[in-house]
Amino acid sequence: MRRLWNASLTGQWIILMFAALLVSHVSFHFIYRAEQARAVLELRRDEVLARAIAVARLVGTVEPDLHPEILRATNTGVVRLWLDTGPVADAVRWQETAREHLLVSPRPPAASELTINPGLRWRDLPGESGFLAPIRMLDLNAWNGFGLAIPVQESLWLHTVYAKPQSVSGPPWSYYLSLGITATLLTLVALLVARRVGRPLRQLAASAESLGRGEEWEPLPEAGSDDIRLTTAAFNRMQTRVRRFLEDRTRMLASISHDLRTPITSMRLRAEFLEDPEEKEKFIASLDEMQTMTEATLAFAREDAASEPTRMVELNALVESLCSDLLELGWDVTYLEAPRTPWRCRPNAMRRALRNVIENAVRYGGRAQVFFESRDDGIDLIVEDEGPGIPEADRERVFDSFVRLEDSRNRNTGGAGLGLSIARSILRSHGGDVSLGEGAKGLRVCLHLPGVDT
Repeated sequence: MRRLWNASLTGQWIILMFAALLVSHVSFHFIYRAEQARAVLELRRDEVLARAIAVARLVGTVEPDLHPEILRATNTGVVRLWLDTGPVADAVRWQETAREHLLVSPRPPAASELTINPGLRWRDLPGESGFLAPIRMLDLNAWNGFGLAIPVQESLWLHTVYAKPQSVSGPPWSYYLSLGITATLLTLVALLVARRVGRPLRQLAASAESLGRGEEWEPLPEAGSDDIRLTTAAFNRMQTRVRRFLEDRTRMLASISHDLRTPITSMRLRAEFLEDPEEKEKFIASLDEMQTMTEATLAFAREDAASEPTRMVELNALVESLCSDLLELGWDVTYLEAPRTPWRCRPNAMRRALRNVIENAVRYGGRAQVFFESRDDGIDLIVEDEGPGIPEADRERVFDSFVRLEDSRNRNTGGAGLGLSIARSILRSHGGDVSLGEGAKGLRVCLHLPGVDT
């Protein structure tokens, strides 16, 4: 039930509909039984009262020898009559006597159903005349009945008890047929409403997921109810603003990197006129480093600005092809074959991210071993090297732009410090991430790829 509740909006609607129907059915059942019991008891009371009055008047006009025959002819399985010469006893004692008479009837109720209630009190019935004293009545709700005491003569009382526990039947079969038809109709209504509401929500979720992965996505149709339409319109506006912000940021970054080339070139020309060879060499080395950082930033901005479409690719083939290309260039790269792994991504961007990680592994760890690991929430693409690794305290810092660790990364052979930063940016734009850890012999780089589409 909980799985159905969490599965979809349709399941929640069906559960709520059936819960409401069940509550209404149970409530109606108890109300129906209580109302039916009250109506039947009132009808029986009038009937038994009329019979008891008739018997009392008959007993008062015939010889005492005929009294037992009259009572025997009048008694039934649920109505018992007897005569007593004394006045009306207290309620508890009277209930005990009535219980004994009921238990010897032709169809006696269960003894456990005839419990004695010490809190009952006799009451007089108004409107009944023709007797020496008022007719007295005792409500026996626990027995689904009542008791009567009628004064026949000055020293003779007729006592009557009616008891029929569990006498109320359930609703007729037509009620259950109506219940089944109602449940079917409510289920159909729930399905139609849930589909009408759920379809735009699923489209919204798919669009949000695609936007988070950097995919191109057309604006959603703004249709349906007011709530859904306003939500969709707000999402479309947000999508437009996010894309505009990213485009403006990328354009600004590219412009800054491009504009820096002119002053760097001018400073390089001025450096040629320095007379001190040592200062000249240091100054030119700094300019070269600035030039490298500027070129790397400009290249990243240009690639980031390129709108590469997202498509389904065979990830295993893409990784294997990249490893083969690097192996032909003389890089020590080992790829462990993996099963077929289809995945939606921007292939060129993924290839660049993986190449940055593999080149770092070979450059600073001597060799790279690439393989896949399956996870419940996706797959991990692992790159391990045999280098000195990175201290745990610095594993997040190396993802910052232009950061290189001097104690574990050689500045003379290193790049601009954008490799891991670019790789993480690309993976996160696909909904994944990049993390560092301890490998079998060196550093372990994990590229997590979520939600593999099959």
